Amino acid sequence: MPRSISDVPARATLLQQLDAANRVVWLSVPAQVLSMAVLIWLVDWQQVASNPLLPSIAIAFMVGPLVMGILTGWAQKKKEIGDLREETRFGQYDKYRLQALFKDTLQRLDLPEENLPVYITADKFLNAGAMHLGFGGFFKSLNGVYLNRQVLHKLEPEEVQDIMGHELGHYYRHYLLGDRFRAITTALGALLGIHVSQLIGMNSFISMIALSGCATIFWGLSSVQRSRHGQTIEYLCDDLGAQVHGVAASINGLMKLGADAELQCVVMQQALQSGSHEKLSPAEIIQTVQAAIPYGHVSREELELAVEQALKKQAMQSQQASLAGFAKYLWSNDLDEEAKEEFQKELQKIARIQSAPRLNWESMLSDPKRLHLTEPQIEQLVDMIESQPSQLLFHIPDEAGSTGGVHPPLKLRILYLWRNRHEIETARSETYAGW
Repeated sequence: MPRSISDVPARATLLQQLDAANRVVWLSVPAQVLSMAVLIWLVDWQQVASNPLLPSIAIAFMVGPLVMGILTGWAQKKKEIGDLREETRFGQYDKYRLQALFKDTLQRLDLPEENLPVYITADKFLNAGAMHLGFGGFFKSLNGVYLNRQVLHKLEPEEVQDIMGHELGHYYRHYLLGDRFRAITTALGALLGIHVSQLIGMNSFISMIALSGCATIFWGLSSVQRSRHGQTIEYLCDDLGAQVHGVAASINGLMKLGADAELQCVVMQQALQSGSHEKLSPAEIIQTVQAAIPYGHVSREELELAVEQALKKQAMQSQQASLAGFAKYLWSNDLDEEAKEEFQKELQKIARIQSAPRLNWESMLSDPKRLHLTEPQIEQLVDMIESQPSQLLFHIPDEAGSTGGVHPPLKLRILYLWRNRHEIETARSETYAGW
């Protein structure tokens, strides 16, 4: 997928790519079912019945990480908006307004009303997610849209609906069809693990390594399509989100996402580099900073003060004398040298990002205290990005291309929406015409 502004994709191209990728599924799914039949024939089921512990271990190696991910989602602190208390408010939103916004988003995008759960999570980053596990009726309650609470404190209603539209795109419109058959893939992995364990035995450490390698290869192959088309899907879900209230609302939401991430990144970097909290490990500092971030709009000075106070409190607690704490300090000091070196490398990477040239897009704001761009100002922003392509839009790892995730850099997402705005508006009009 593109990393340069010169080759931001066209909407029609992305739709064709995803359609072609999903046509492959009608070959891959039957192939998986056939492979399952072969493995069922090859497995010695009498051996499985006589010693069920070994195949159980093999299955754990093969599908354990997936199961742990499902359990993590189940245990995540979340609340469905219909279950919120009457008095609960997140900024300007209560349960009834959120339900109305979600229903309106479904109608504007001509999507089915299937009582899809919308969960609020306690996360303090401007982000959201959608989950469809692909297990049919199993774990169905985990399927739905997940909105981080911070989204509701910092975004306007149109921007919240844009995010809802993006996540509904993941759920209803733009996804890899193979992910909806994850139950088949998981069953195939479990059978493969049982068969391999019977071939190599489970009586040595080497056999455990071999089984672990088998799991790595299996899931690596199963995720090839996801790695190849992940950014395609993200662009198209941005596209669908923009069909709710238009491209301008989407771009303003993306700008707020980037500004918020940049502020948190700066504060986190300062905390990690500060020598005043030497008694705290990097993990403790990160956890303390994340817990100290307040919900809602705060200035940089207010955020830095809240973080500094939280770190001081945590440092005082960590300095309480105890034999166990002292022993833990000595133990970690011996074992974590390599981790500390990696940590220093990460800090250096962040410092390079912070020192890289950055676009002064704030100069275009009508009100410096409010991040809101009109359509003419968005056009100026696009001109600024295109005329200075080597400069970052925000000082964050995603913009520098150092995370390797499926989300394209924000400036490419903005360029995609702007360059394809006429096609997006046409799709939006066609949807409205079908009401």
